[in-house]
Amino acid sequence: MERLLLYVHFNKFNFISGHVLYQLEKIRPLYSRVVFISNSKLPEDIKVELSQSHLVDDIVERQNIGFDFAAWRDGMKTVGFDQLAHFDSLTLMNDTCFGPLWDLEPIYQKFENDDEVDFWGMTNYRKDKDFNEHIQSYYLSFKKQVLESSTFREFWQGVQDFTNVQDVIDHYETKVTTNFLDAGFRYKTVFDTIQEDTTGMLYPDFSYYNPTAILNHKVPFIKVKTIANNEGIMPYIFDELERVSDYPLDLILNHMSMIDRPDYPYLLSRKYLKDQELDGTFDKKVAVHLHVFYVDLLEEFLDAFQEFHFSYDLWVTTDLEEKKLEIEQILSHRGQMASILVTGNVGRDVLPMLKLKDQLSQYDYVGHFHTKKSKEADFWAGESWRKELIDMLVKPADQILANMEGNPKVGMTIADIPTFFRYNRIVVAWNEALISPEMNKLWQRMGATKSINFKNLNTFVMSYGTFVWFKYEALSPLFALNLTEADVPAEPLPQNSILHAIERLLIYIAWDQKFDFRISQNPISLTPFIDNKQLNNREDLQPHTFVDFNQIGGIKGALKYIVIGPARAVKYIIKRMMMKAKE
Repeated sequence: MERLLLYVHFNKFNFISGHVLYQLEKIRPLYSRVVFISNSKLPEDIKVELSQSHLVDDIVERQNIGFDFAAWRDGMKTVGFDQLAHFDSLTLMNDTCFGPLWDLEPIYQKFENDDEVDFWGMTNYRKDKDFNEHIQSYYLSFKKQVLESSTFREFWQGVQDFTNVQDVIDHYETKVTTNFLDAGFRYKTVFDTIQEDTTGMLYPDFSYYNPTAILNHKVPFIKVKTIANNEGIMPYIFDELERVSDYPLDLILNHMSMIDRPDYPYLLSRKYLKDQELDGTFDKKVAVHLHVFYVDLLEEFLDAFQEFHFSYDLWVTTDLEEKKLEIEQILSHRGQMASILVTGNVGRDVLPMLKLKDQLSQYDYVGHFHTKKSKEADFWAGESWRKELIDMLVKPADQILANMEGNPKVGMTIADIPTFFRYNRIVVAWNEALISPEMNKLWQRMGATKSINFKNLNTFVMSYGTFVWFKYEALSPLFALNLTEADVPAEPLPQNSILHAIERLLIYIAWDQKFDFRISQNPISLTPFIDNKQLNNREDLQPHTFVDFNQIGGIKGALKYIVIGPARAVKYIIKRMMMKAKE
């Protein structure tokens, strides 16, 4: 069979996601010719890769005017309308879906051997008050008898460059099916939804509102928008996908993390490290940066570094020349090679790391740690925090690098939340809001390309203590700021300092650089009932002798507590009394 595919791509950030390359690789054998039409600008290296790998035969770049339908029209012009009928079928597809979840060849054979089918698709939409019955346009395939018809040519040559997507839906997506039905052609779909139960669905759009039905009916594609629209059940959809399909879930996680925020709960549930071992041929350049403020903790880290089964260069920074001499003696005694720099006592562990910009930029992977103590907390709090971070990010370094090697889109690995922050409600929304203005300032200074207002986020996924593994490219905008001591306030640091902002920004900087992140799980297992008890507190059951205004907005919160709270209480009492009087 001579099949033609016109494939439309669009990415608002002008890059190509891994799921698109995977999709093309899997479906390429079905088609004699593939025309790749991009409604966004493609990087030059991607165009070269697409051509040299023979995933596509033609590449058409255009503005996103007229959207998919105008792009398909232009693809037909590229091939030539007179040449279309030389193919046995023409398939129109876009990159708005993940898949194929299963092999497409049996589906093609089924419809190609069915004399009652002239054109077909994946799913359809039943007639309602707004739209006619139609095949949903993310996947449409026309057989030769349709391609040879004047109806086909007239329809596609008449497609206009609408700038409003609703116009495209009204004039083309919802009418393309009717147009060919009126001409006497017949259609079928992989999943015929016309008679399906729509209980609980806002609209009879199964491709968007009902991913469970999509999987149950073996539709080989699941729409990208469906993932974001059904966050609450996505962890279970992912489980089912793993059970019934061999589709790589990382492609979904990476893409959703890039086009949306990377910190939604349904994504976080899948970001734990996989159980992978580092390949024996691993030869990437690795740097370990350790900031040593407390020299008495140095050997604890050196012991943990012995868990590594890869070569690395150790970079040690400290604040005083006297400490440097102590560090040199300890390293010499242990036979440990390292480069030691005195970077001063400003910026804690963060500024010393950033001062190593030129050195660290030469490495493929960087691990950043420091001799953590918590002066403001008791002994056990500081101990538990540091030891758990070592257990999560230092000792399992082999597994961390194996995961980052196995997925090029992963540019960072952070630790899970230390247990101290689950037993104690310290990181709260009101306090995080005080840090968000500094985060926004840094975001602008770095020239980040993705739009985000950190003031609108309740809390952040952060690298506690700034312990982290990363690819230099993932954090290059932070290093490029060339921050100095003048950027950091004097000790004791306020709770909304630039250092606190950087601690919370790391995964978002990587996100802006088109990298995803992974989480190293805390080996200490705590029941979620702890979080449930800590986070779900009724104010009317709390002691009335003390209110922590830091957790309800500081001074502004206190004013609201004094003025707005009583005013609302009086308003409520009056309203209830009036209702009772009416009764």
